[in-house]
Amino acid sequence: MVTYDIIDLHVSTWDEDTFLATIRELAQKLGLIVKEETTLLSKNGSVHCHLGHPQYPGLLEVTVWPRRKAGGSDMHENRRAGRNEAMIPSVAGRLADRLGGHAEKRPS
Repeated sequence: MVTYDIIDLHVSTWDEDTFLATIRELAQKLGLIVKEETTLLSKNGSVHCHLGHPQYPGLLEVTVWPRRKAGGSDMHENRRAGRNEAMIPSVAGRLADRLGGHAEKRPS
């Protein structure tokens, strides 16, 4: 799995609607669609979205977890595609920029 952690977030409003709007806008700017919006059971109160391209395989996951003031972008091995591998640093970086933090690739 490839993971980028989004750390040192400085967000004034920690609410689900703000995060969903931010993720939707980011997806649109990158030519992606939000395929699923949910919360992770293991991260109670999180905002978790699946992003994909309408014409290409692969899937990126984006999570913002207000309780921990953290977030991240993941790509699981079974959802890996060349296009997504090239795009994950940009997705994580842009989300970090929007949330006032920075993205850092987690060692594999």
